[in-house]
Amino acid sequence: MGQLPDPLRRYVDEVLMEPDRARDVAARMLADEEVMLYLSVVSMAAVALTPEELSEQLRLYQERFRDSGVDVTESLEVIEEHDMWKLKQLRENLMRYASAMADFAREYPEDAHEYLVTYLSASLLLMAALEARSPEELVSVGRALNRVAEDLEAFTLTFRLTVEGPESERQGVAGVIRGPDDLRRVLS
Repeated sequence: MGQLPDPLRRYVDEVLMEPDRARDVAARMLADEEVMLYLSVVSMAAVALTPEELSEQLRLYQERFRDSGVDVTESLEVIEEHDMWKLKQLRENLMRYASAMADFAREYPEDAHEYLVTYLSASLLLMAALEARSPEELVSVGRALNRVAEDLEAFTLTFRLTVEGPESERQGVAGVIRGPDDLRRVLS
C-alpha cells in the first residue's frame, strides 16, 4: 500500500470508492497519456516475470481476499490464465500474437476497446484490493472483480482460438466469443 504513483492513485482510489464503476474509470484512464505511459513501462517489466513469480503475485491476492467472505478464486485463476497465456505468446510466438492482435484491433475496434477496458478494470480492481482498508471495501471489490473476470475469460478464449488455431483453420479474427453458444458456433 502507498506505492502507487500519484496519477494512478486517483484512479485506484476512485475504483475503491465505487468498484462497480471500474469499467467507467478504466475507459477514462485510457485517455490519460501519463498513466498509460506508466502502465506501458510497467508492462514491459512484467514480461521479465517468471510464471512462478506471476502465480505468487496472484496467490498474494488470494490471501488478501481469504477472510473477506467473497470467493475470488475462479476470477484470479482467469486472470492468471490470461496473463500466463499472454506472457507465453510474447516470449514464444511474438509475431503471430502481434499480428493477430493487430488484426483484431483493426477489424473489431469496439471489441478491442472493450478488451482494454476489461483488462484495465481487472488491474484497477486488483490494485484497489491491496488498498482496501475495511472488509466491506474488500467485499465490494471482490464482487466487481468476479464480474469483470467473466468478460476477461471470454477475451482469453477468443484470443487463444485466434492465435493458436491451426494455420489451415485460421480464417482471421472471428469476433469475441461471449458465451457457450458462440463457442459452439466457432468450434462447429
